[in-house]
Amino acid sequence: MTTFLKVIKQLPTRAMIVLLPFVLMCMVEFLERGTYKEFHHWMTTYPLAMVLAYFVVGTLYLFLIAISGRSKLSFWLLSAILLPLGAISGSKLKAIGAPYYPWDLYFNNQIMEYKKFLSEYFTNRIIAYLLLFIVIVACLFHLILRNSKMKFHWIERSVYGLIALVMATCLYADKPLSFSKMYGVYTVPWDQTITYDENGYLYSSVQMLNFLKVSKPNGYSKKAIADILNQIPEKPATNDKKPNIIVLLGESFFDPTTMKNVTFSRDPIPHLHELQKKFTSGNMLSPQFGGSTANVEFEVLSGNSMRFFGRSPDEILPYIAYMNHGVDSLASITTRQGYTATAINPFFSYFFDSRKVYKHFGFSRFISSEYFPNDFSGPNYADHAVVNKIIEETEKSAGPDFVFANTMENHHPYPPDKFSKNTIQVTGDISSESKSILETYAQGITATDQALQSLVDYYSKKSEPTIILFFGDHFPFFEKDYKVYRDAKYVLPNDPDLYTKTHYTPFVIWNNFLPGDQEKLNLTSSPSFLGPMLLHLAGVKGSYYTDYLYELSKKIPVIPPQDMWSTYHIQESDLASYEKMQYDNLFGGRYGYEAKGYKDTIVQPTYTLGYGDPIISKITVADQKIKVTGAPFFSSCNVYIDGQEVLSNFDGKDTLYVDIASNPEIKIGKSQQVEVRVYDDKKMKIGQSNLYPLPSS
Repeated sequence: MTTFLKVIKQLPTRAMIVLLPFVLMCMVEFLERGTYKEFHHWMTTYPLAMVLAYFVVGTLYLFLIAISGRSKLSFWLLSAILLPLGAISGSKLKAIGAPYYPWDLYFNNQIMEYKKFLSEYFTNRIIAYLLLFIVIVACLFHLILRNSKMKFHWIERSVYGLIALVMATCLYADKPLSFSKMYGVYTVPWDQTITYDENGYLYSSVQMLNFLKVSKPNGYSKKAIADILNQIPEKPATNDKKPNIIVLLGESFFDPTTMKNVTFSRDPIPHLHELQKKFTSGNMLSPQFGGSTANVEFEVLSGNSMRFFGRSPDEILPYIAYMNHGVDSLASITTRQGYTATAINPFFSYFFDSRKVYKHFGFSRFISSEYFPNDFSGPNYADHAVVNKIIEETEKSAGPDFVFANTMENHHPYPPDKFSKNTIQVTGDISSESKSILETYAQGITATDQALQSLVDYYSKKSEPTIILFFGDHFPFFEKDYKVYRDAKYVLPNDPDLYTKTHYTPFVIWNNFLPGDQEKLNLTSSPSFLGPMLLHLAGVKGSYYTDYLYELSKKIPVIPPQDMWSTYHIQESDLASYEKMQYDNLFGGRYGYEAKGYKDTIVQPTYTLGYGDPIISKITVADQKIKVTGAPFFSSCNVYIDGQEVLSNFDGKDTLYVDIASNPEIKIGKSQQVEVRVYDDKKMKIGQSNLYPLPSS
């Protein structure tokens, strides 16, 4: 009874246990966003996410009190842990447009860069808010606890520990109480910055902890990797003249003519079908359906497999979670042999963390949509615009090129008015809605097929040897529950072949210098084996990893999900060495890279986003217009005068025009500085020109 009365008397002090986590949560989330405006917007727009963030801090606070029995010590210790994380995340978000993920801490990613980020992040305003936080908390402790000798009885500490344990389980495992369902929380796998922006830094970080569950393969060690390396015979180059190597990914590309219960008025992909009759070709078992293109890219470029992550490919994106250091790829393999490696993707550079990923794959340049001309077909950049960029890059360099390019014209969705006109009609026993979707889809892949043929036609006329790998990344989504596939009777009720019917996409490897490869038609392959196959056909020296994978592909050409291994006559021991080497590349000591001497040479010091910063070469003022001339300029460029954006128009070449009458802040005759900046769709600055004085007339 005495203990109970003491607890009652100390209710005001115990109210601090409820209040302080809220104050700390607010400070951490504010630091992550960097401005009160953005913090206030998050609190008012996503109040339920704010509650979950509060639960995270409250759970940690109760856990520390349960261990230490001291509230002040527990709070300052928790603050010392969470406040730096919030600041680091805020500085990283400001610098490169991505928050500080748990795997950044776990894998010790870019620590030196974070020092630079933080030095630029800690403005006087941020420091003032931090000092205010410390003063407020200190005052609360002084006013409420100054005369208190509060001690937590072991029973109370046990209760706090139990509450913390239950809450931690719910927050991390989403059971027995599913907070995500209760509060309608969801994640955006392809862009985790949206997840963090909506769900908050604290709760999102807890959600992301699941990505750290990567099991070390049995028997993995430096010696085990060395033993594997000793068993891999090194394959020399067989082609004295290094060919251009081009990899073209067809977005949502499969062969719809395999759907036998519907008929197309003409073949939507005649060029691919013709190439498949003459060149190495077949079908690739994609790890994805309907999306997550990055996972297919990951396999093709690096040779690593989605099958070893212990979970569904739909639940994980290695591009975002694991590409935190140099990972050897087709780009770095060819770069070591004098190639110029360029990635081309007609979408925003932040998507799938592409800016980071292509750098860590060893590319020298990444050309994203911010550096494309306004050449659209439907809502996306036209496939022929991608072809033009590929040709432009190979013509620009003196030596051989490796180019990896995506298309986007055929991206989901497929409404009837997506393109200016659908020229292919679909007939058959199928609903009108599904018929319309298929007709739009057929129009989209026709453009991809024509883009492929344009590349073939161009390099057929060139004396420079060139080899092209084209593949479809995954089947299109086609609405919920395979609606179009079911309407077309391509997928049957309880279809035992559902997976294979919806995951095999076509590929072809064309070249202008090898004799026909008729014996290699109608192959089946996993995406991770396409790169080694491509290097072999090109006659270009690979790495120990691609040499191993090429030999493995002869025995096991396709690696399905693990629950299908027995169907494909695959035993776990067959892939044990593969799994060890993949773990070594991504999570382990990278002993293989070290042994071969390129552990720290994969990332190119000259890596450039787009074409580098724009440069202003001349500014003239005439007829109430400011003419800003320079290069490289794109539609993503904006003119700034004394740090303030002004309305401008781009002529599509090398000039930006500013109408003085539409920008009253411009004062001709006054000393003002002009600059050109490049921003992505999230208003993240990715390029900035030199300062140029505004002429007086």
